[in-house]
Amino acid sequence: MIKVSTLINLLKKNKSTFYAGVPDSVLKELSSSLQKMSKKNHIIATNEGAAVSIGIGHYLSTKKIPVIYMQNSGLSNALNPLISIAHEKVYSVPLILIIGWRGSPRVKDEPQHKKMGAIMINILDTLDIPHSVLSDNTYKEQIKNGLNKTFSESLELEGINQKNRFIHSDAAEGMMAFMDKRQPDYKNTLDA
Repeated sequence: MIKVSTLINLLKKNKSTFYAGVPDSVLKELSSSLQKMSKKNHIIATNEGAAVSIGIGHYLSTKKIPVIYMQNSGLSNALNPLISIAHEKVYSVPLILIIGWRGSPRVKDEPQHKKMGAIMINILDTLDIPHSVLSDNTYKEQIKNGLNKTFSESLELEGINQKNRFIHSDAAEGMMAFMDKRQPDYKNTLDA
């Protein structure tokens, strides 16, 4: 499992300290951690296209690469600013995208997530957006490698996170409460 605090510290070490996005249940632990940040470093957007646009504005004003997070169903909403502004063949605005992968072919999920889960990688490939599925054992190297590519090689890095990729003390509480037919008792604390 990927520790959220380790991921945030790794991004911070590489000078990515600004986040914009739309909270998602797959990225619950990341969202919880980011909400503790100042509004100067974290903006919750109304939709994924707005999050990408906010990130583009941040980069243009600071020259620091922002981190944009979203659920994969929001990828279609983010396509316009990704293609018409951020893409390396247009204005070459670098972004780190962390996309929660609902409907991953390897994870049982709700029916409404299956189609987007099945085609998400193809969408990223079609758009020539470099990406990798973060692995529990190698995610630190994957992020460092993506950030160390030359500007023209990789201006957009997709960190695609499978469901339940982050460690959180509440990870099993929702399912246990459902099985026990009771209200969940979330502590909303990250495991260190």
